[in-house]
Amino acid sequence: MLRLEAQDPLPGRRVASADGSWAQMQIQMREGQQRSPLLPLGGDAGLVWAPKNGCSTLKRVYMQIQGADCQLPGFNPHSAALAFTHWLNPEELRAVADHRALVAIWRDPIDRFVSACRSHLVELTTAAIYAKLRACSPEPNSFDHSLRFHNELFARHGVRSFADEADPVDVMNQAASQLPAWIACHIDWSHHTLPQTSFLGGDPRCYRTILGMEQINALVAHWSKASGGQIDLTPQHVSRDEAMDNPWRRLRRDQLSSEALAALERFYAADWAFLELAQQQLGAWQAA
Repeated sequence: MLRLEAQDPLPGRRVASADGSWAQMQIQMREGQQRSPLLPLGGDAGLVWAPKNGCSTLKRVYMQIQGADCQLPGFNPHSAALAFTHWLNPEELRAVADHRALVAIWRDPIDRFVSACRSHLVELTTAAIYAKLRACSPEPNSFDHSLRFHNELFARHGVRSFADEADPVDVMNQAASQLPAWIACHIDWSHHTLPQTSFLGGDPRCYRTILGMEQINALVAHWSKASGGQIDLTPQHVSRDEAMDNPWRRLRRDQLSSEALAALERFYAADWAFLELAQQQLGAWQAA
């Protein structure tokens, strides 16, 4: 059993998007390994983030606390925060929780899935998949090899890329019904649609508190006050800003069929169980 002292360096893996370690981490997670991404806050606290759970806002505020200028052209809070993230296995998470007050955001799994669809469902279309493979295939023959590999992968899991002109609503409902297969076939998609317990773990007792999406503004305001600096706390709503011109960004929960909803409820059962445990075991959070 791992034991840490408060002054010990934080454990966990460090990954970077440029060297392939991020992709390897995602492959391990979709194969069932839990990895909790921790952003340390001072010497006694930390945020464990989960994709689609207010990440853009949380990471943007976090990076400002680290001194980053988020107004710079091309600034990306996700890649910037990756350099500060410690990916903890379950034993490491428990050990760190002994000395740090950890907080995480929990989101209704169906709302989270729809949010992932608004931002990433288009990546399952044929044109998007081809573009991704070409961008990752610098050698002349590597694109053909990658395309052949993915065609075989999709066939094994019984899925096909969606037509570029497909109705986003139809694609969302089909993807919900085939979610385990698509998670196995597409890393970017799986990163945003894996259950929250893949990131947060299954034991809420590792956390000082678990907050809902509606409490993010209060949390970052607390961070801002504690930091003593001037922090831009503007919430980030990318899909809302792009919804007028992009039908994929307009997807809504009420467009899910009853069959798709049932499939999602089954797939995300562990997330609901985690929330029930958190409500039983943890008290309400109050900002200082």
